[in-house]
Amino acid sequence: MKKLNRKGFTLIELLAVIVVLAIVMVVTIPSVISSMNSARGSQLQNAADSVSEWFTKQYELAVLGTVGGGASSDYTGFVEKLTDKKIPTTKPTTDNISDNNAVLKAAGLTDAKGLTGKVWYNNNKVCIELTAGSTSSFYITENGTTTANKKTSAGCE
Repeated sequence: MKKLNRKGFTLIELLAVIVVLAIVMVVTIPSVISSMNSARGSQLQNAADSVSEWFTKQYELAVLGTVGGGASSDYTGFVEKLTDKKIPTTKPTTDNISDNNAVLKAAGLTDAKGLTGKVWYNNNKVCIELTAGSTSSFYITENGTTTANKKTSAGCE
């Protein structure tokens, strides 16, 4: 009898590999999405802290302006645009910074698209609350809630 020289895999072997790969994908995709959302939340928190530090530095420079310091024009222009010509001492009810605001870019947020926020003084600290909109790279799509898309700088609660 002639011996067949078979090369390759049978259909059953290929189906078994596909099923195993599908099971691995089903198990790993939720954890990858969770990790991505966690990273976005951390990025948004870091952004809020960075903006708060920038505002604090600019405020101190503005106070020392007569001594040779001087806040950036982005900061002074922002403060002048506020209704009472100063940063509020209580949390505003509406956003007073937005994604097209120069202060976010000046504070180091190169990708501020979709970000809005509030800035106020709280016990001599500059407090920032940033909200990531659905067009933001910080936006978290977890359980359909938007609370995860708001972060407040350290010490403001």
